[in-house]
Amino acid sequence: MGILSKFSRTKYDDDRLVKRVQAAIDGDPLLPASSDVIVASKKGVVSLTGTVHKQPEMDRIEGVVRSTLRDTGLKFDKIVNEIRVR
Repeated sequence: MGILSKFSRTKYDDDRLVKRVQAAIDGDPLLPASSDVIVASKKGVVSLTGTVHKQPEMDRIEGVVRSTLRDTGLKFDKIVNEIRVR
């Protein structure tokens, strides 16, 4: 690897990541519309924060996010799930 490889780091489209993930969560018919989840992304790290009523709801959200990111082919580094159950 040459000197240029140090400067050619992977670029993430954080805005598209957030929009795709939020749309997937909002569009999932098995998730309540009252989900209080905030999606953010910084340098490819997708963060999920907020609260849900039950553990299965939290698990469903994470699964939807993982499936969406895998299916869209958008580059991301990792998912950080900080959702809490009330």
